[in-house]
Amino acid sequence: MKKSLFYRWLIFLCFFGIAAIYFSYSHSISPLKNNVFCCYDTIYHNYDTSFYQPPPEYKPKPIASLSLEELWSYYLINPCYLPLIKDSALWEPGKNIGFDYADLFNDSLPFDHNYRNRYLVGDFNVIDRNGNSNPLQEIYPHIKNLLEFNSTPINILRRLDSLKYGTKAYDSVLLEIDTVMSAESASIFKNFLLKVWSYKMLPISRDYSFYWSSLFSAGQYVVLCEACEDTLVMIGKFATSAKRLNIGHRTNEAELISEYYYTDLPIGRYRNYYAGLNTISSKHWEYGRFYNQLDKQRDEELGGGHNRIVMYRNKVELSNFMLLVPHPDYPKAMKNNGIHEVALSDVARGMLGTANSVGCLRVSDFAAKFIRWWTPQDCKLFIAYNDTCYDNQINYEGNILDYLPFKNEEEGLAFRKWINTFYPFYAKILEIDEEGSYRNGYVIDGYYHFKDEYDKYLIGKSL
Repeated sequence: MKKSLFYRWLIFLCFFGIAAIYFSYSHSISPLKNNVFCCYDTIYHNYDTSFYQPPPEYKPKPIASLSLEELWSYYLINPCYLPLIKDSALWEPGKNIGFDYADLFNDSLPFDHNYRNRYLVGDFNVIDRNGNSNPLQEIYPHIKNLLEFNSTPINILRRLDSLKYGTKAYDSVLLEIDTVMSAESASIFKNFLLKVWSYKMLPISRDYSFYWSSLFSAGQYVVLCEACEDTLVMIGKFATSAKRLNIGHRTNEAELISEYYYTDLPIGRYRNYYAGLNTISSKHWEYGRFYNQLDKQRDEELGGGHNRIVMYRNKVELSNFMLLVPHPDYPKAMKNNGIHEVALSDVARGMLGTANSVGCLRVSDFAAKFIRWWTPQDCKLFIAYNDTCYDNQINYEGNILDYLPFKNEEEGLAFRKWINTFYPFYAKILEIDEEGSYRNGYVIDGYYHFKDEYDKYLIGKSL
């Protein structure tokens, strides 16, 4: 009897062990593992697909059937899947734990509207679930992937995706547009090129953000997404800076009141600062671009927008400000925040990708213009992040100058003079004057944009 009982327990333990191994294996899913049918059309939407062909038997799994781990795997490659991840660590306690596919669509535009499937994602995790920092890498949209221009000859779109504004090759394409497109279509397209695409720089790519003598992990993005049947398409992702700071007041001995900034992260007890679900309720303009009839026509096509300009304290322009309205399910979320171009401080650009604002979502010049042009009225913005992954200061050895491209004022001034001489248009876009700090975020990003050309220039100059 005892022997029979022993064998029964042995058989039970064997089956239990096999089940545990199977469970562990089935939940260990890497982003490109064969049993996870990653949607290659989505993942590589902004890449040369000749290098990334799906297997012949490839069929995307219906979104509703994706497991939590599968969604995490998709998210690592395409952040558009972030709103669907029903992991309580990403969302405000007591609120929605993730959303469904149907929630991604615009609620106010007509059911058959071309842009009803567009939504935005605020991905504010600067480190992954294992505590590892990921390099900041923006992904710029490609004109050839934009629905608005699907009737434009593809050879023109492909060339414009790779050419720099103001070059002879670029100008020749502009002349060609008038010969192959109708007058109306050519006017609309060229207005987009002038008002938006001409401001395109290289995507921001760096291992960290810097603030004076501190380094931070960088990985906060605003992601542009389209829900297409069972596929979520990433149109592009732009580095952003979400909330880090708040403004305090103090009185000195002369009873004069002054302001100061202090760290106030939207985590822990303040996790309700950002709503998990928001809508873009209004889209403003800027002083730097003339708002014409074609711009008005574009806003009407998207369901809303106007030429009014938002000022911060009636002093500082918040270019292309788009107002965020928290969903009623989040009554304690901060109102009157928005998405806008970096303002207020030249240091702020060097912090893009890392929390550094007083609440609004800061983006680059090109990002602000493109997002405003692309985003429909009442577009949804989903914001998700893990409290422990929102902010991460990096401990480093040595001097902060070892991590900057310029070691002193002289080197910074030399680059400033070079870019203003050879690329005055881009110097203007980046707001790089011939004089200024060598630790300015604008001049450092300008260096990384023209790094190869400038390094060759320095080599030639030294010979």
